[in-house]
Amino acid sequence: MEAAPEGFDIQAHCRSLALQQMEMLTEIAEISLQLVRVEGARALDAQAQVRAAAPGTDEAVAARAEAREAGLAFTRFTRTVHQSLAQRARTAAKLCAQDRAETPDRLAARKARRDRHRDEVQDTLRDMICEEIEDEGRFNALKDDLEERVDGLYEDQDVQVEDRPVGSVMAGVACGLGLSETWQRWRGEEWPGTPRPARPAGSPAEIRAIRAKRRKAVTAAVERDFAQCADPAWIPALRAGLAVRLQEPDVIEMLDTETIATAAQRLCRSLGLSLMIYGFKPEAPDAPDTG
Repeated sequence: MEAAPEGFDIQAHCRSLALQQMEMLTEIAEISLQLVRVEGARALDAQAQVRAAAPGTDEAVAARAEAREAGLAFTRFTRTVHQSLAQRARTAAKLCAQDRAETPDRLAARKARRDRHRDEVQDTLRDMICEEIEDEGRFNALKDDLEERVDGLYEDQDVQVEDRPVGSVMAGVACGLGLSETWQRWRGEEWPGTPRPARPAGSPAEIRAIRAKRRKAVTAAVERDFAQCADPAWIPALRAGLAVRLQEPDVIEMLDTETIATAAQRLCRSLGLSLMIYGFKPEAPDAPDTG
């Protein structure tokens, strides 16, 4: 037996099989019910022929045999209907019980995903405003407007904004702030579609292409922080350090599982570069940590 592929969601697969079973049982019950009606009509017709035929005649014997055969078929198909409906009810009850048991975990997971989504949108657009807007008055107004818009966007729990691509949400908020052109210039082309990307999947060539795409996006994000260095002379050394870090196993794993922004921030920390959240330039890089 082959091992399950990496990232295979066995719970989702089993749920899909249960739903498929319910659909098939419904179809079996519907077909059997049609046969029940046919055989029921056939049995009633045969019974009428028995009553109409003279007793002891060949016609009466044949009619009784036909009625007996139709009655047996009617009973057999009726039993199939009952069994199909009973099995479907058991499967549905099991799914409902599983859903009730998983609801707390599912809600907690949704909240965590929603929080990650919100942080990704707000932090990224705040970084963009800090980096792109030089006028202090406009900067403060935009920052306050951003917070208000994000609060409004994520306030209604019934609107599952966390299911939307994070890049699309950022683009919409930026447009509402009057910064659509700034966003198009600043965002780059490889922004992830979700706040927590799935592991690369597909053929070896497809996985290599996905990893190269993410690596390119992370490198571009880190380069934007490099540009904040107080002394441009530090940049070549930082780039050399980044090239080494990108080849290390922990970074490869990080690029497979983390967002572009998170990976870029961790790489900056490991290189000793401040996160530049407010656009200030340090006098020198911080002491590096392990990221």
